[in-house]
Amino acid sequence: MRILHITDTYLPRLGGIELHVSDLARRQSAAGHDVVVATAERPAPPCSLGLGAEPRVEYFRGGANASALAVTLAPLLVEFRPDVVHAHLSVGSPFAWAALRVTAGTPVVVSMHSLLPRSSALVRAGIRAVRLPTERLHFTAVSSVAAARLQAALPAGKTVHVLHNGIDQAAWQVAHEDAPELRILSVGRLVARKRPLVLVEALAQLHALAPGLRWSATLIGDGSQRRRVLDAVRAYGLTDRVDLPGALSRGQIRGHLASSDVFVAPATLESFGIAALEARCAGVPVVGMAASGVTEFVTHEVDGLLAHTDADLARSLLRIAAEPSLVAAMRRHSASTAVAMDWATVLQEHDLVYRECSDSCQELSLESDRAHRIAARPRGARLARSPRLLRGHVRT
Repeated sequence: MRILHITDTYLPRLGGIELHVSDLARRQSAAGHDVVVATAERPAPPCSLGLGAEPRVEYFRGGANASALAVTLAPLLVEFRPDVVHAHLSVGSPFAWAALRVTAGTPVVVSMHSLLPRSSALVRAGIRAVRLPTERLHFTAVSSVAAARLQAALPAGKTVHVLHNGIDQAAWQVAHEDAPELRILSVGRLVARKRPLVLVEALAQLHALAPGLRWSATLIGDGSQRRRVLDAVRAYGLTDRVDLPGALSRGQIRGHLASSDVFVAPATLESFGIAALEARCAGVPVVGMAASGVTEFVTHEVDGLLAHTDADLARSLLRIAAEPSLVAAMRRHSASTAVAMDWATVLQEHDLVYRECSDSCQELSLESDRAHRIAARPRGARLARSPRLLRGHVRT
């Protein structure tokens, strides 16, 4: 199958979409598919995961200007002739929006990687504003939470399927290293959407709730709020407890998971949470928000704790420190229970959705051709096809 992925951002930028599209494209290539990634962000030099074939990456200019994008993207569509186009969208994806408007005639799968606003009217207005051709798109989302938000805004009859992000669970299993203190880990971009300042405040509350508790925290990642996070850490007097090493490689993150007791995912607008899933596979209990996409793989008191409010974050961390038997049970469960997002399953799910999309596109094409043929017939010829209609016409 020839698969064209469309994404506004790609490696070397690090984030959920970038890592997922890169992993998905590489594994599809290794499975024998012919894969191209079209992106508006200049790609990094190839870096092999040891999976065999690497996808071809094409860099395009054009942004939200559909006319300009059509000129640059059209040659690739003609030359590559994709069997399916898979567009990866977040709340802001001008390149993908424009690309979707110039891919008529090709089966198109759209994956929503963000949690949309709860207001379906607002989302519908946004869909109209960017002129998404919803009638010919096959919609998916990375979690049930994300799918429900999108489903509420789509026309009646449109179904949103769940296409999970994937993970190599075995690659994230680690041997845990014990320590005399509670070691807290968080991995994510330091941007407002990920709420790193809320996490720092929760750490300050933990310190106030249990001043005698020995703990340390490592916040891996970089972003526009790094300076504000550093200032907050200093303001709360936590500089000797909180470390901000910046963005790290997957191997380095895996090492931190081996020496961590709890992983914190403070974002409420987290549609999935790849970093939290990696922690879950490493056997590290996850503290996340109950309204976020981490609920796709974290069950309260089974492999983590789910907070309903920001104040619950600090209380959940304190509970992790105070209930070692609960932590041990959660670790045992994570070590013995596979997640449903292993790559073998996720690739099969993608293949199935691609086939459904292709079949649906063919049916729509046949219906359209049939309608055009009927419309092109002379009026008398069209009426003659139906004696009942013809008789009615004569009586009139």
